[in-house]
Amino acid sequence: MKQDEDCCTVMSPAVEHRNANVMMPALILMELDPSVVVAGERLGDIYIADEVSTHGKMRETCPVCTGRHLQLVLRQKEVRIAHLFCVQCTRCFDACLADGSSALNS
Repeated sequence: MKQDEDCCTVMSPAVEHRNANVMMPALILMELDPSVVVAGERLGDIYIADEVSTHGKMRETCPVCTGRHLQLVLRQKEVRIAHLFCVQCTRCFDACLADGSSALNS
């Protein structure tokens, strides 16, 4: 139909950022104290927090667990600061731009 021929796929800016040719700024990972980032309880070396959801794997990898992609944690009921999280070692990181400002919290 003529109507179908007039329709076309439109790329959104989010899709364009996934293009390998688009240069993204380098991010510097700064480890955060989990007790500052998430409401929870410390039990020895472990920090336990309830009801925290992660949102997909990021391009950044954990500096401790080489090759493990970090997951994004957005602000939620128990989360005070958006951050990146390593499921393997349970460390929290802020992603900072070269000028020291947070790429996640502005």
